[in-house]
Amino acid sequence: MREIKTVTILGANGSMGAGSAAIVAAFGEAKVYMLAREEAKAKEGITKAIKSVRTDTIKTRMIAGSYEKDLQKAVSESDWVFELVAESYEVKEKINSEIAKFRKPGTIVSTVSSGLSIERLSKAFDLDGQKHYFGTHFFNPPYKMILCELVSHKGSDKKVFLELGKYLDQKLRRAVVYTNDTPAFAGNRIGFQLMNEIAQYAEKYSDKGGIALMDTIMGGFTGRAMGPLATVDFVGLDVHKAIVDNLYEQTKDQAHETFKLPSYIQKLIDAGKLGAKTGEGFIKRSKTADGKREKFVYNISTGNYDPYPKFNIEFTKVASKKIAASDYFGAMNVIKEAKGFEAELCRYFLARYISYSLSIVGEVVETKENADAAMGFGFNWVPASALVDYLGGVVEAKKFLAESKIEIPPVLANANPKEKFYKLQNKLDARALFRG
Repeated sequence: MREIKTVTILGANGSMGAGSAAIVAAFGEAKVYMLAREEAKAKEGITKAIKSVRTDTIKTRMIAGSYEKDLQKAVSESDWVFELVAESYEVKEKINSEIAKFRKPGTIVSTVSSGLSIERLSKAFDLDGQKHYFGTHFFNPPYKMILCELVSHKGSDKKVFLELGKYLDQKLRRAVVYTNDTPAFAGNRIGFQLMNEIAQYAEKYSDKGGIALMDTIMGGFTGRAMGPLATVDFVGLDVHKAIVDNLYEQTKDQAHETFKLPSYIQKLIDAGKLGAKTGEGFIKRSKTADGKREKFVYNISTGNYDPYPKFNIEFTKVASKKIAASDYFGAMNVIKEAKGFEAELCRYFLARYISYSLSIVGEVVETKENADAAMGFGFNWVPASALVDYLGGVVEAKKFLAESKIEIPPVLANANPKEKFYKLQNKLDARALFRG
């Protein structure tokens, strides 16, 4: 395994920077230079890092500093320089050009970018630097979300890529997903495709319940910890826009139109209603004078916030009871056999999710297991391959997709119907991701 004794974290004061530094110091037992624009900010990052892992044993391994004073010393001593500054080519390329001045041959440099071109970012370095440059997309918060998308590019050294993956897996205890340098990589490409298409359908059916209806028919019984649109509200409408706009511009696959941002989301962003972080977005929460909590949902048709409705949709209740009783196959059978347009929509979205997850094999990831791990570990969604098995196996899943008029990807079309399709059960028990 590659030995990494000294690490420089750039952007150490942010929640992602501090959280990632804590993982490196705690599990990697490395000396960590914590750099920010100001040393005081870096010290704040050390406090955040200690808090994130709930132990101050890492404090002695962490050294606070500033870019101006300490970049040369830190980078020249480091085995790995991990950059976690703003998600912008302008910002990242500027700091990469500074790293390049002081980086010693053989030092790994990586970025936490969630979708920028790794190849473009690598161009700030000489040939050795390009060979040792990667994307290391940790998910936030790193201590709880163990996924790391490890991204290579055309100039990457394959041996170093695999060595780094082994270090991230065995030393830092990350669930490593190996991806190619494609827009949004694996997890966000799959996840935001589904969430944005569901957001489009919320507008289409705004007169039937809109946002709240979509999250009801795609509730925990379909294999996710949080409703898809509640997830958008949680991560931020502005973040959602940045990711889907990039995908709409950069990809031309069969799901291209599903990345087009609905106009009502832009309207909310323009009004500063960005989701949970601003208190208003798709959801609005408040308290009455007597302390009672109230929940409201954005009405796409009127632009107002209405009390969050409860829907009386029979199949959602029956399927939820099946999940609560640990009858996962039974829950999928309920979804397969249910009548009504809500059930048809649920089947369509599940079919789309399975199809799109598996369709990125070859372009974005080399195996379906990488796509499955991205969704299971990164989004807490039941992976597509597990849903194939719960639907009754390869033959039944192909039938399920065909009935929803969804493309059957080659990896499913060519699968052995006598074998279980999901191969990660020993690493990720998909049953734990359903909610009854």
